[in-house]
Amino acid sequence: MKRIAAVRPSPALAIACIALFVALGGVSYGLATGTIDSREIADNTIRGKDIRNNSVYTRDIRNNDVRDIDIRNGTVKGRDVAKSTLTGDNINMAKLGQVPDAAALGGVAAKDYGLAADPVHLVGATGEPSFRASFSANGGADLSPGFWKASGMVWLQGTITGGPGIAFTLPTSYRPAGSAHFAGIDVQADGDVDVPAGPVSLDGISFKAP
Repeated sequence: MKRIAAVRPSPALAIACIALFVALGGVSYGLATGTIDSREIADNTIRGKDIRNNSVYTRDIRNNDVRDIDIRNGTVKGRDVAKSTLTGDNINMAKLGQVPDAAALGGVAAKDYGLAADPVHLVGATGEPSFRASFSANGGADLSPGFWKASGMVWLQGTITGGPGIAFTLPTSYRPAGSAHFAGIDVQADGDVDVPAGPVSLDGISFKAP
């Protein structure tokens, strides 16, 4: 009876078997221990439905990896953004509507845009604060100096000539809680409006109402 010759595997077959064993062993080990990492997952195979809600945290995301194209429109709210983290660079100015403040009204009183909650009080008018010393309204096409309240703010308007010094004093209910400074114009907590030599425009000055 002939002896059956022992069949030795070729080197290529041996290497292939070892590779298969390692691959299968690694996957089964990962499944058994729950420690599958990115090396065992093919690219682009994990989808949103494969991730449990609220299981991914900021510490799991590398800095600067999430871009605007990764975020669905309308899903980020104000509460999702840390305070003071947005700047003008983060805002698409073309998407903003016109914001009606006194500086952008082009010489038209803000009350004409429906901003004034009470009448405009003109400085120097009967029953209103008077000009100090040599100050007066600049006249011409400029708005008459005045003030009013709207949307929880005190607004100033008009152009003053004269000075420098205190042009007029705001009534108690129109004064800031503390001194407010606006490019050379100071509105003091006691209501004094201190301006440089005129003519000086008050358009664009506003502060929180008391």
